[in-house]
Amino acid sequence: MFCRSYRVAERGFFMKFKKNMMPVLLALALLFILGGIILLAFLVPGAGSTFYKVCIAIVAVLCLLIGLGVLYLLYLSRDNDPNFFLYDTKNRCNIPAEELSFDRVNSRMTYFMKGLTSSLEKLWNENLLASDSDRFGVGGVYKPLAAYKMLYDLVELDRPEGWRMFLCAPPAVIDTLTDVLASNGDEAMGKTLRQAYRNAASVDDIAWLRDFVIGNAKYIRRRMMGYVQKNLDWFY
Repeated sequence: MFCRSYRVAERGFFMKFKKNMMPVLLALALLFILGGIILLAFLVPGAGSTFYKVCIAIVAVLCLLIGLGVLYLLYLSRDNDPNFFLYDTKNRCNIPAEELSFDRVNSRMTYFMKGLTSSLEKLWNENLLASDSDRFGVGGVYKPLAAYKMLYDLVELDRPEGWRMFLCAPPAVIDTLTDVLASNGDEAMGKTLRQAYRNAASVDDIAWLRDFVIGNAKYIRRRMMGYVQKNLDWFY
């Protein structure tokens, strides 16, 4: 586990370094190519000695080779490793991070949750978020997303049986859910959800819970997107 965590952290550092250096290396490559072209322009027939022309030609060719070589290295170093949220199976490459949308994040998390359990009912009956297994990624990086996804699935379902799943869940499931939210700096939402769970008069007392979660649907989407964008290099 330690070795895997180190490799992911190392890759995250490399990705950040490459993103910062990419514009510099690209500018350097174009500068060398432009310099080579300009030097070749000095090779006017009849102008200067043969030795002068040979030296200019050698320097020009070296500039072009260096510039093209850097461009080729940039091409080889492009991000080909499949990112869980960015990888496009149709084009077999990662889409630009700027093109990542909530719909894509939500769709990928739906796929992820199906790998955890066979049904939404089991998800609320079993304390899966308490697991420390590798299925939540290195350091449990997927856990906050899974907690928000559990709530957002109730929003999308928006049916009495969905809200009852929350109210009928074992206390340990709610405690773990709210603890995971708190670990992501969302103590307020976790506290309110815990209060709604404890104060419900019956499993049919869903009105306040429904209004609260649906009223915070945009907030949940924003938190999910922000979390993915912040930790994008950990989802490989």
